[in-house]
Amino acid sequence: MCQKIFRILLPCLLLFQAIYTQAEARTWSNREGKEIQAELVSYDAEAKRVTIKLANGKQSTLLIETLSDSDQGWLKDRQKEIDDAYVKSRENAGKIISYKSAGKFAVGYHVYYPKDFSTTSPPAMIIMFSPGGNGMDILGSVKEACEALGWIGVGCDVFRNDTDEAVLDENWLEILPHIEKTIPHDKSLLYLGGMSGGALRAYDYTEKTVRPWKGVLAFGGWLGGKETLNCPPKMAVAIVNGDADANANSQMVSNIPILKKERCKVETFSFPGGHTIAPPDTVLKAMEWLKESTVPGNRMSAGKRSPALADPDLIKVK
Repeated sequence: MCQKIFRILLPCLLLFQAIYTQAEARTWSNREGKEIQAELVSYDAEAKRVTIKLANGKQSTLLIETLSDSDQGWLKDRQKEIDDAYVKSRENAGKIISYKSAGKFAVGYHVYYPKDFSTTSPPAMIIMFSPGGNGMDILGSVKEACEALGWIGVGCDVFRNDTDEAVLDENWLEILPHIEKTIPHDKSLLYLGGMSGGALRAYDYTEKTVRPWKGVLAFGGWLGGKETLNCPPKMAVAIVNGDADANANSQMVSNIPILKKERCKVETFSFPGGHTIAPPDTVLKAMEWLKESTVPGNRMSAGKRSPALADPDLIKVK
């Protein structure tokens, strides 16, 4: 595109007052009129550089002076918005914030931002489901581990075992893009998880939704009779069952070979108890293992559905 494009080689180049922002792809042009589609990653006004992400996922840093007048004007207009987003993100650090998706379902969900959360270095994100549709409760089960790992935790309301799957699928199509657009996170480090029927839902969405899912945290869950799981290959799957959870434990014999057929790395974690959430120390061990076992890359599932990004109009619950 420009003569002075260079790829980012060291993460520290983003620290010179660079402010990260979630952005959609736009057309950029240089002084010679050449154009390219890319997302804005960061804008460093002092160093007079802008970092963009190309369609192939690679990042490049440009000297602002090489951009067209219209692009330079757009960046100036964006500066206040970016600054405000940075301040807002720091205000959320260490807190649980509740949101609703922007759409006809207005699905509620709750987000824990770790204390070291910063949009300049967005962290991994795990999206959790409970069998009773209580997003706050299921988020509470991973909150301590998220803080220890520096991850963002999300707990989704509404997704109950006794609700029509077709309806919940529509809710998922609405809530996932909203989460992605609302919460600054590392798009290459996405995880799903849940308890019992919520764990089944997590497995289900790894194959139904085209995303680079990196792993599943399954509390007392199973595959629900599936003979195959068309999830992204090489996912990390942590199966966390109570030693007295007879049903969940009996399913591991058939479930693990199905997961390994997709080249998933599977580890089991046991604790004294029945069909319930594991204690915090076991949850932390399982999530530490997920992090350590994550395989780099952009592997996608075959995916029957691929929701687009939601409308930027966001609804925040006070």
